[in-house]
Amino acid sequence: MRKVLGLVATMLLFASASAFAQTEAEMRARLKSLQPKDYPVQPIEFVVVYPAGGGMDTTARLLAKYVEKYTDHRVIVVNRTGGAGLIGHTYLATQAKNDGYTVGIVANGAWSDGILKAQGKWSYKDMPAVAFINYDPVTWLVSTEGPFKDKSAAEVIAAIKAKPGTVKISVVPGLSFEFLAEQVEGQIGSKVIKVPFQGGAPGVTALLGGHVDIASAFLAEYRGHLDAGKVKVLAVAGEERSPNLPSVPTFNETLGVKSIVWSAWRFAVVPKGVAPERKRYLEAALDAALRDPELVAEYKKTGAIVERKLATAAQVDAEVDKFARLEREFFVNTGRLPK
Repeated sequence: MRKVLGLVATMLLFASASAFAQTEAEMRARLKSLQPKDYPVQPIEFVVVYPAGGGMDTTARLLAKYVEKYTDHRVIVVNRTGGAGLIGHTYLATQAKNDGYTVGIVANGAWSDGILKAQGKWSYKDMPAVAFINYDPVTWLVSTEGPFKDKSAAEVIAAIKAKPGTVKISVVPGLSFEFLAEQVEGQIGSKVIKVPFQGGAPGVTALLGGHVDIASAFLAEYRGHLDAGKVKVLAVAGEERSPNLPSVPTFNETLGVKSIVWSAWRFAVVPKGVAPERKRYLEAALDAALRDPELVAEYKKTGAIVERKLATAAQVDAEVDKFARLEREFFVNTGRLPK
């Protein structure tokens, strides 16, 4: 019986591999049919607006490897850093050549900078999308040895309302972690103490040391502590529950609203005006890479959520528009932009 089961498993694995091999061949054939005669004849640059070694850099380098796999063309990752992403976003929107050899690997900051910091000189619409990559929602977590170890998200929110200005939450100033805390404050009419850190991981360290009551972080920044039972996740700032944390409610569920959505939402863009046939080829190359089960598995290891709901560039652009409208509304409500 055991031999039979082993044989069946082997056959299923072989069938799955064969099916994917066939799909891979079809993808290569499609790419070949879409490839312009004169393009590409030089390496394609993936521009990352944040430093090497970070989450966006890892995202870009993994994607580059699989785009090379399907196109047989070299892809170089270039980090254009500074101004918390503003330097790179400005380059992509106003300076990069629209010849199809520059692809930006960006996240929420692409539209946030366009709304808050570009001073009308450029917009996120100057960087049309070519692919959605993945996303990673912001979460709140508590220590399993801290004051909220036995509390649900609703109970923690109630505690914040009952004792304004006493609960300490780690944030990263000027980014989604801080925006999430402010939005929760606005919804419940009560204040927290926002303790600034340079990233999610230092905030988690502070949580474990008892220096804050709640940490704001992405899953990859505390997965090891979660697996070890040292932390508990309270809520997820996604439109839906995270498939990586299916038992954890969203903030929208907890507060009975629909507007609390903060995540690292990663996508690929090109400078405005790339020739349609080159843009189509880039879209197809990225789509082929992002469908590869090996790349999906590598992204999942980082804690990112990989979905193919947004399969076309037009769908990605529409989603960016939606998020940009929500953020603009938030910036107006919090006084960052005039009404």
